[in-house]
Amino acid sequence: MMPLMAKETRDDLSRLVKAQRAELGMSLSQVVEASGDPDLNGSWINRLELGQLKEVPKRQRLEALARGLRLPFQLVARAAAAQFMGVESAEPEWSSDGSVQIVVARMNELDAEGRRELAEVAEIFARRFARELADPQE
Repeated sequence: MMPLMAKETRDDLSRLVKAQRAELGMSLSQVVEASGDPDLNGSWINRLELGQLKEVPKRQRLEALARGLRLPFQLVARAAAAQFMGVESAEPEWSSDGSVQIVVARMNELDAEGRRELAEVAEIFARRFARELADPQE
């Protein structure tokens, strides 16, 4: 299937980076340190968050960014493709905050036991949510 091209200016990667950094409570320098890449710098990340970058980041830089922000590389790469090349993923958007995509991408990093445990946790949360919907006064 051919990717869809975006017509408007995109900020997918900028939003993802800014939101994840805020979620983790990390400073720019902490992201740089966590990335393990001596070539990554806080100024570049700041310009990315502000939507001021014009050049497409290289794979190595995206990998470092993903490590620093504890995100799956595929999620970062998709956001970069959307923002810098207008490539729209053919996959549906599962959640507006990206949390579902992160969980699914991380599933591949787990062994069979880890996937089973994560599935059990998801079932527990789903049952709790269903009960809360049925009786909101609890």
